[in-house]
This record gives sequence, C-alpha cells and structure tokens, in this order.
Amino acid sequence: MSPGILLYIMFIFISIMILGAVLGYFMRDNRSIDKLGNVIFAIVCMLLYTLGLSIGSNKLLLDNLSTFCWQAAFIALMSLMGSLLASWFVFNKFFKVEDKDER
Repeated sequence: MSPGILLYIMFIFISIMILGAVLGYFMRDNRSIDKLGNVIFAIVCMLLYTLGLSIGSNKLLLDNLSTFCWQAAFIALMSLMGSLLASWFVFNKFFKVEDKDER
C-alpha cells in the first residue's frame, strides 16, 4: 500500500473515533448506552477469537513460538519495570505528603 492510502485509512479511523466520542457525549444520558458495554464485550471476545484463529493457522509463527515467547516475556517484563519505575517517580514527586515533624 502506498503511504497516501495508509494516511487516508488512518484519517478515516480517527474521524470515526471522534464522531463516536461526540455522539457519546450528547447521548450520555440515554439509558440504552448503558447496555453498550455488553455489546462491546461480545465484540472484543470475537476479535480475540479471530486473532487466535489467525495465530493458530500461521505455520511460521507456530514453528518459532518458543523464540517469540521469550521475546514477549522479556518485553512484558521490561514494560512492567518501566511502568513501576515511572509510577514510583510520579508518586514521590507529586503525591507524597511530607510530615511537618520530619523537618
């Protein structure tokens, strides 16, 4: 695909998301919107199922699964460590209350 087509597709996705946010803002008092969570849950489950189907049918991916598992575990561990370090820094910098007795 050419970069122009990808940019056009990205523009369409972002426009749909913004349109949904605007509609959600104006329909926030509507009771039928509360039931939308169940529909979203069902759609996410179907997407995960189709993702599993596509992974299971990919022979190259299954042949190299052990390599990918170690890489994924390393990336997950580093992401977790980075998140913990960043949250510790933000908590200590902005939210920690100093006692007056310690001064």
